[in-house]
Amino acid sequence: MPGGEGRPPWWTPGVGEREVMVSLAATPGPLPAAVATRLAEGRGPASLLRAHSPEPGAAAARLDALGLRLLLPGDDGWPLAATPPDPPCAWLFVAGPAPPEAAASVAAVGGRRASPLRRAAARSIGAGLARAGWCVVSGGAVGVDAAAHAGALDAGGRTVVVLGCGLDVPYPRANTGLFARVRAAGTLVSEHPLATPPRAAHFLPRNRLIAALSAAVVVVEAAEDSGSLSTARAAGSRGLGHVLVLPGAPWDPGAAGCNQLIRDGATLVRSLTDILEELGATTTSGTTSAVQAWSGLDLPTRTVLTALIDGQLVSLGRLAAATDLAPAALDAALLDLALAGLVRRTAAGIQAVGLPRGPAATPAEPAPPAQGPNTADNRSPDGVVADGSPQDGTGEAGRPVASPGPRGPPHPGPSPEGA
Repeated sequence: MPGGEGRPPWWTPGVGEREVMVSLAATPGPLPAAVATRLAEGRGPASLLRAHSPEPGAAAARLDALGLRLLLPGDDGWPLAATPPDPPCAWLFVAGPAPPEAAASVAAVGGRRASPLRRAAARSIGAGLARAGWCVVSGGAVGVDAAAHAGALDAGGRTVVVLGCGLDVPYPRANTGLFARVRAAGTLVSEHPLATPPRAAHFLPRNRLIAALSAAVVVVEAAEDSGSLSTARAAGSRGLGHVLVLPGAPWDPGAAGCNQLIRDGATLVRSLTDILEELGATTTSGTTSAVQAWSGLDLPTRTVLTALIDGQLVSLGRLAAATDLAPAALDAALLDLALAGLVRRTAAGIQAVGLPRGPAATPAEPAPPAQGPNTADNRSPDGVVADGSPQDGTGEAGRPVASPGPRGPPHPGPSPEGA
C-alpha cells in the first residue's frame, strides 16, 4: 500500500532502486555509515526509507540547483571500488569532479590547534605532493587540514575535502574562502544529506573516508587524543595504506600522538622525499634533505631555530638562555629569521612559523605507487620537512620541491562526472 509500513507517501513497489537510493541518501536521521552497514547486510533500500524520506525527483532537483550530484557504487567515477572503507559507504554527495581512486591520492591530517610551524609543514607537504602529481585529501578543518589543502591549490594541484556535514553547510566558517577555491579547482565530498549540521559523531566516520580515498596518510600533528589517530588507524587496518608521521619533541603535547604512531611502526618523515620514497618513487642522490637545508643556515641562526623547533612560544629571556648567544648575535639571528618568514615575534614571545628552504631536487624515474604494508622507519627524528613551498602566513612563492616528476601517481585520465 502506498505510504504504508512507515514508508513515505510517494513510495510504490514500482519505484526504481536508484530512485529509492536517492531518497534514502537525502533522508535526515541515522548516520550514513549505519545505513550503509544495513544495506551491506542485505537489507533492501526500500525497507530503510522513513515516512519523511523526500520524493526522489525533488531530492535530485535540489542537488542540481546547487551544482551537486550523488555518486553510488557502480557509477562511473565511484572512487571506493578498490578500497572500500569499514564501515562501508553507500553513497557520496559530490561537488566538482569525482575524486580519484586511492592509488592517486595522499591524505595529510592533523589538529585544529596545530602550531604555526606544523601548519607550515602541512602546507609544504600539500604543495610538494601536488607538484609531484598526487591529489591531496584532508578533512577541511582549520589548522593542518586547511594548510594542506591550500598548499595543494597554491601549487596548481588537486585536492579533495571530505566534510562531516552537508555540502551546503559552510563549516568551519573560517574556511569559506578555501572551500570556494576547492569548488573551482578540486572536489568536496560528504556522506551527509544537505542541511546536515556538523556534529561530533560525524567526524570519526568522516575520517575513515579520508583514509579510504588515499594510498597513504601523513600525520602532521596529533595530540594524544587527536582524531587524526583514527584516520591513521583506519589506513593501517586496511593493510594496504601507508601511515607516515612527522615526529615531535617528547615534551610537545601536540606531538604525543605522532610519536606514539612511530613507536607503533608508522614511517617517520624527515622530508617530502621520505613520503615519495615510501610511495614507491625513486629520487637521485642529489635530492635535498632537511639536514642539507638546515646546513645552509649560519651557526647562530641555526642555533636559534633549533631552540624554537617544537613550534612553541618562547620568551626572549628563555631563548637567550637556551642558545647562550650574545644579545647582539641573538638579535641579528632573529632579524634574519623574521625577514625570511621563519619566526614571528609578538608580545607573548617568539615562535617558529616557517621552514628552511633547500634547492630543488633532481627528479628521477618513479615507480608506481606502492600498495604494500607499512614498514617501520628508525631514522633520526631531528629533521623537519624542508622544501620550497609557500610558507604558512608568508604568502611567498616557493621553489620546486623534490619530486619524482609528473609520473608518480597513476593518471587514468580526466575524472568522470558520474551520475
